[in-house]
Amino acid sequence: MLSPLVETVAAVGILAEIRPEPWRRSWLATHQPAFRAHLAATRQPAPQPSARRASDWPAELRLPVPDPDADPRLLDLTGTDLPPDLTELLDWTWQHVVRPEWPARLRALRADLTARRERAERHGWPAALPHPGPHHRWLPDGRLRLTAPDLPPPPRPSPELLLVPTSARHGWLCPDGSRNRLALVYPTSAAPVPGPHTPPASLGRLLGSARAELLAGLDRPRDTTQLAALTGLGPAAVDDHLTVLLDARLIAGTTTGRYYRTALAEALLSAQPG
Repeated sequence: MLSPLVETVAAVGILAEIRPEPWRRSWLATHQPAFRAHLAATRQPAPQPSARRASDWPAELRLPVPDPDADPRLLDLTGTDLPPDLTELLDWTWQHVVRPEWPARLRALRADLTARRERAERHGWPAALPHPGPHHRWLPDGRLRLTAPDLPPPPRPSPELLLVPTSARHGWLCPDGSRNRLALVYPTSAAPVPGPHTPPASLGRLLGSARAELLAGLDRPRDTTQLAALTGLGPAAVDDHLTVLLDARLIAGTTTGRYYRTALAEALLSAQPG
């Protein structure tokens, strides 16, 4: 499930963060000056997400559950019941920031969903989405326990669940009015508009094109599903290549199931002529 509204809210949160992630700096340099100028020119500026904890801000908005039948290319702010100043800010951010990038964002988000579905078919959803959020966890029987203290419990124990990827740092929950349907917004940890990760040609000749591309894509920690979405490789193929890179000590793994380049890999990359 893809949502222009969710991604626009994510963009506002990223643009207003006090301590953004370092790999977003180039994107922020492009968009943040105009965003701040727009806020300064607004008579009644919208509430700033930086005034709250970044992980809480989207949840406080009580966004509606995305409509699976809606056009994923259009932002629909009708019926959101948001304050007028915030509605205006979201509309501005969509028109000036998100909409010009939407085709690239859509491709990245769709690739993430596709990769996770493929992994879920092979290994189950706990493997495909191992970290659904800081307050949620998978039970031993494969059910997902969602913890949302600020939301009333749903009328039935197992509401319909929609998965919505976002480029935000944190995810959140969107319940519908009847609370029979929930949208679980989860972070893909992808850059707002992922750029190409082209490895040096010499590295491709040494390691093979797929492993070189994976190594180049590990400019920050990523899990198997994110790497599959980034490279277009199947999750099983990514797993196989990562095993080889692990054995060669070119990458290492974290306790959260992500991988990153070792100092040896960084030295190898920096030594390539291109």
